[in-house]
Amino acid sequence: MRKIRNNLKSLLESKGWEQKKLSEVTGIREATISDMCRNINKMYSRQVLEKIADALEIDDINKIIEIENG
Repeated sequence: MRKIRNNLKSLLESKGWEQKKLSEVTGIREATISDMCRNINKMYSRQVLEKIADALEIDDINKIIEIENG
């Protein structure tokens, strides 16, 4: 079974950003970002991932979300 691993929380920490700042920069609801950081939401649109990648200056959305074979 595959697992979805979300690295958003650690990426925010490494950049020194809070969820609120990411929300302000991207226009994504803070509740959505919070759910992503807590791995509550497993459905991520490409548009949301691209906005986050742009804001965090990440060149590959696979650094945010990884799919692991379990």
